[in-house]
Amino acid sequence: MSRLDELKPAPAPAGPAPVGRGGVQIVREHDEPLDGTTRTHQFGGVRVSLVKGDGPRELIRPSRQIGAPTAGCLRVIRPLTGSVWVFQDGRHGTVRAPQLVCFDSTRPYKVVMPENFRLVDIMVRHHLVGLTAPEAEPLTARPWSGAEGLAALLSSLLEGLGRHGREVETAVDLLGGSVVGLTAALFAERMREVCEDSQVARQTLMLHIQAYVREQLAEPSLSPVTIARRHNISLRYLQKIFQEHGISPARWIRDERLSRCRTELADPSLDHLPVALIGERAGLYGASHFSRLFRDRYGITPRDYRRERGGS
Repeated sequence: MSRLDELKPAPAPAGPAPVGRGGVQIVREHDEPLDGTTRTHQFGGVRVSLVKGDGPRELIRPSRQIGAPTAGCLRVIRPLTGSVWVFQDGRHGTVRAPQLVCFDSTRPYKVVMPENFRLVDIMVRHHLVGLTAPEAEPLTARPWSGAEGLAALLSSLLEGLGRHGREVETAVDLLGGSVVGLTAALFAERMREVCEDSQVARQTLMLHIQAYVREQLAEPSLSPVTIARRHNISLRYLQKIFQEHGISPARWIRDERLSRCRTELADPSLDHLPVALIGERAGLYGASHFSRLFRDRYGITPRDYRRERGGS
């Protein structure tokens, strides 16, 4: 029996007859878009797509297409109309608006749209939400209510994108940041609900801290001390949970700031912004200070990085 066969629970959800060959999409790449994608918004390691199609449809990633482990992503589906079934990790989840459901591209899965549908598909690289593929396993194929709490905020944001996608294209960087922050915080909340041991509790706290830091990167006062106070923990405990990931809090903040700068320097739509302002938007003030940190991290100055990419 293949791993894909193991994904099929018994009994399957009630619904139409199995999809015919013409309605099946075999997924070969981690970030392969769904057939029927009409618009896509990209923000660094985040992609938000609006998809429309006539059901029934199946999206299948069998084990034979995965091969050696590579960097994958988490994908979150928010139906706008119609229903979505997700099969992964021995579970299945069935969702309708305003619910959400998650699956992981690094393991076999099947996604079924049994009727005409419109949906929003979020693709987020694991590192952006502070999770590895194995750590994300408890979250997959579980329906999340979109009626309350963080899930409601994310669901509403995605519904707005589905209705007004064309209007938000000029603010895609802000949208992407909001999606990452809300998604990371939602994953942390769901981790707490499905797991209870102390290690997972620390992982959940780590996710909350990382989401908070990414929202506050522009603040020059952001530091390990302020983060510890904000989350009601000691500085020593903050250092301990980061040490489990092989890095210090200060180093992680700096790396996140530099990563955001590199993403913005690579974005042609931001070429009108001076290099120094790119640094300030991520909390790195002082042009020479920013340039030195960027060169130490990436082996090239920010100005040269933009120039080599093709910007001004």
